[in-house]
Amino acid sequence: MERDEKDPTGNTPARPMSPDEEVIGELTAGLAAELPSEEEQLPPALRARLVAIGESMVREEARARARAEGSRVDTRIAARRADPALRVRTWGGWVAAAAAVVLWIAVPRTSAPVTGTPLSPAAEAAALRAELLAAATPAPALAWTATKDSTALGATGDVVWSDETQRGVMRFVGLQPNDISRYQYQLWIFDEKRDKAYPVDGGVFDVPAGATEVLVPIDPRVPVGKAVLFAITVEPPGGVVVSTRERIALVAERKG
Repeated sequence: MERDEKDPTGNTPARPMSPDEEVIGELTAGLAAELPSEEEQLPPALRARLVAIGESMVREEARARARAEGSRVDTRIAARRADPALRVRTWGGWVAAAAAVVLWIAVPRTSAPVTGTPLSPAAEAAALRAELLAAATPAPALAWTATKDSTALGATGDVVWSDETQRGVMRFVGLQPNDISRYQYQLWIFDEKRDKAYPVDGGVFDVPAGATEVLVPIDPRVPVGKAVLFAITVEPPGGVVVSTRERIALVAERKG
């Protein structure tokens, strides 16, 4: 059995690197130099993974070539390393790993969302309303018209609804707070593609005492084709399946 020769210090000298390993080292050093600065460091796990992927793919390809070419591999290494086309194929895996780093640097990234207390329902509704109004095809804000019902005297506001996204928000100012033990408000959406006798139930909601402005997200029970009219009725607690429409508080119509 052969024994490794030791240097005067008693340590086994490292074996010379093969041509493939030399190139791996060069590529590793080059990639490390191109990694993001401290302000935009790759996550340690991703950084290590990229390096490992590149080295693994290069070594696997080198082994495969060695098995296929046998003893000829040693005599042809220099020629292959000098051939640009062959080098591209040889180090393709490493280039893929480097490309991942380039993407990390080039793709804009926003700050991670702050975890903690979630938005209140009112804040979520306000954000949704702003989103719908600022969309490429803005959802129209249809003003409420108050009826003579006692709950709606002096009430104003609007309803924003998108047929495309099936989302919307109602805004009320001055709508009478309701006693939930006696009644609730309910939204009805009249769909141009449905029988007017059966508007879509948009959900029940409450107006708390002391509120100056109330935002309520719309929750239709079925998809709406084209909303042409919105109506708020006063119903028993829990709402109804079919409204008699005896008490209509507010209406908003989409024209055209």
